[in-house]
Amino acid sequence: MEIYLWSGAAVLVLTLVASFRMHVLQQRRIAKLGDRIAHLAAGISLLTDTVEGGLRDVAQEIERLGAAAKTAPAPKPKTRAVTQRRVTTAARRGRSVQDIAATEKMSESEVRLRLQLANAAQREKAHAEVR
Repeated sequence: MEIYLWSGAAVLVLTLVASFRMHVLQQRRIAKLGDRIAHLAAGISLLTDTVEGGLRDVAQEIERLGAAAKTAPAPKPKTRAVTQRRVTTAARRGRSVQDIAATEKMSESEVRLRLQLANAAQREKAHAEVR
């Protein structure tokens, strides 16, 4: 019977040691997790400040450009045919799409569209002459 008591006591001691060890390991993990959460919170705070500053700068630039546009005289409206002619002439003379877009104050995609429309019109005209 005495062996059962010693065996039970040994199992109890081993269980207590293992339990204590698990408790210590869990406390270390919790401490590491707390550090990671603090680091993440600091990163999010920095990101928030950066985004707020960037958006504030964008808003100020938009306001500045809006004020400049109000004080500048309004440009004369251009007719479509005249603009189309200028774009196709510039392209025939070898100017790049970027240069034409900057000169005409339009997007590069609009310049490409106008050039495609001009090419389609020329092809249509050539087909009409053949018939």
